[in-house]
Amino acid sequence: MKHVFMIILSLYIFHSAFSQDDNPPMVTDRPDRTESAVTVPKKTFQIESGFNFGWGKNEGVSTKELGFNGTLFRYGIADRFEARVGVAYAGVDKENEITEEKTSLSGFVPLVIGFKWNFIHGDGPIPTMALLSHIDLPFAASKDFDDGNVLHNIIFSGSWYLSKVFSFGFNFGSRIDWKQSDFTTVYTTALGISIAKWLGTFVELYGFLPAGEYSDHRFNMGFTFPVRNNLQFDVSGGMGISKNSPDGFASFGFAWRIPR
Repeated sequence: MKHVFMIILSLYIFHSAFSQDDNPPMVTDRPDRTESAVTVPKKTFQIESGFNFGWGKNEGVSTKELGFNGTLFRYGIADRFEARVGVAYAGVDKENEITEEKTSLSGFVPLVIGFKWNFIHGDGPIPTMALLSHIDLPFAASKDFDDGNVLHNIIFSGSWYLSKVFSFGFNFGSRIDWKQSDFTTVYTTALGISIAKWLGTFVELYGFLPAGEYSDHRFNMGFTFPVRNNLQFDVSGGMGISKNSPDGFASFGFAWRIPR
C-alpha cells in the first residue's frame, strides 16, 4: 500500500510540475542555510524537502547524524507574508572511542512553526528585507528529542540582486531558550551565481555563537537545478571550520510550488 501511495504521489508531482504555472520562478529557502528575504506568492503552497548527513569527531567522540525527509511547508497568507511549518525525522549515532560506549537516538525532532514577513521590497542599493520568527515545539517531538525546552528563533534576512548573474544574501538573529536563559547568535552570508537557466550555484559561510561556549563556524556550497518555474532539485555539502564544528555534511532535495 505504501508503494502504491508513493507512486501516485510521484505521478501527481510530475504532472503538477509540468502544468502551467504563471507565477515567477521560485525563490527557495534551501539548500543553503541562508533564509531568503522573499515570501511565496499569496494563496500559494510550496514544499521544500530533503535528506542530510553529517559526521564529525570531538574529544574522542565520533558522531554521525542523518536527517530523513526534513520538510518545510510554506503558504502565502497575504502579499509579503507567509506561514511556515517544519518537520523532520532524524537519527544520531555517537561512539566514545576511549570507553567504546555507543548511543543512538532516532525519531521526530521538535515541530517548527512560524512566519516570514517581507517588510522591505528592495530596489537598487536598498536590500529586500524580511523578518522570520520560528518556535520549536518539543512536545511534538519523539521521546529522544523532547528536552522540554521551547526555542524561539528570530532572524532578519536581507538580499540584493547584484546583477542578472550574482546575488547576495545574509541572515542575522538569535536562537533563544527562554527556560535556560540561553542565547545563541546566528549569522549567514551567501553568494548566489546563476550559471545557466537550468543551473545555479552558491557559496556560503554561516555559524552559531552560543553565549559562554565555543563558536561553530561552517562553509557550505552547492548547486540548484531549476526544472520549471515551480520545481527545483538541489545538492550541497560543506565542512566545519572551527573546533566545535562537524567535520563535514551533505544534503540533497527538492522544492515544489503547487500550481493554483
